[in-house]
Amino acid sequence: MAALALALSGCKPRTLIVLHYLPGFVPGSQNIFHPARIAVPPTSGNFGSGESEVGRIYAADGTSQAPLVVADGAHTFNNALIKGLAAAGLAPVALDSNPADGKPPEGSDFILTSELEELGVNKRFGPNETIHGRYFTMNAVVRVKYQLKNRDGAVLYSNRISGTEDEPPNPVGGEVFLPLETEPAESLSVALSRAVGLLMLQPGFRGALPMRSVEAAPASAATPQSPRR
Repeated sequence: MAALALALSGCKPRTLIVLHYLPGFVPGSQNIFHPARIAVPPTSGNFGSGESEVGRIYAADGTSQAPLVVADGAHTFNNALIKGLAAAGLAPVALDSNPADGKPPEGSDFILTSELEELGVNKRFGPNETIHGRYFTMNAVVRVKYQLKNRDGAVLYSNRISGTEDEPPNPVGGEVFLPLETEPAESLSVALSRAVGLLMLQPGFRGALPMRSVEAAPASAATPQSPRR
């Protein structure tokens, strides 16, 4: 009877999507810093422990087919951020909490806080069929507020960065592209990886940290290649 009542209520099953970080996804974001020790507290925001709805899959008539949920979104992002900082050449130190005074703990040169403000993906099917299946559009975004401080607690860098992914890719010069990602988990993982990698490219962030010289940087870092467009 309970199952029948659930079915009659029109409730849709929740689809859990698992996110993952794509190392080196953003060109120029690896092996660019000297290994300064940078403390990284847990990411804050509205996507903490437990499951959070981050979007939906919509049918061609606009009705919702299934809610999309992510488990422990802030923790997942924090792990990705630590990996991205390490790949950039820094020495991240994961903290259990944000220090009360907001300063780096002893032994660290900097502290980087992050607040996950937006984490979302929606997939919308259209009425048309192609040789590759039913046409759809998919949009994913991850927006993060970053703040970098030195040992004295002075703010060296503060900014919001958005990583996005749109499917299918926008036409270029009249050329239409097929979707590169078909699953919401992959599309949102791309957006997450961009939100991390793009931090390493920000002039203000680079200017606050010790950079490697061009001569000292590995050849692979000097001419990075993206696995996508």
